[in-house]
Amino acid sequence: IAHGVVIAGVDLDRVTPDDIRFDEQGRAYLRLPAPEVFVATLDNERSYVYDRDTGLLTRGDLTLEAAARKAAEDEIRQAALEDGILEQARVNAESALYRLLRALNIPDVIFVAEGEALPAPAATAAP
Repeated sequence: IAHGVVIAGVDLDRVTPDDIRFDEQGRAYLRLPAPEVFVATLDNERSYVYDRDTGLLTRGDLTLEAAARKAAEDEIRQAALEDGILEQARVNAESALYRLLRALNIPDVIFVAEGEALPAPAATAAP
């Protein structure tokens, strides 16, 4: 019986200056990297072997149990992906950044999909 934890998010370390633009009204255009799974692991406190059947001539095969745990982690990760964890991570990242930038008096924040071009940088006034 496997219980696990899957953590997904957006790696903001991968945002570069080329991923941010401001227009004449001060609106921010921001392109975020694709969300990703950071952790997919079993909860060892809640996971356990339901039935272990060993024969007379077999010893407890630790590699078999390790393989079963690895397969369980893969299934937990896949289930989270099928349940939309990456889309939820994107929504959460955009929501948090939107609130942060609005608190910094940015009048609006527009998220641009990965692969889409950002608008041209705002013209700066000459001194």
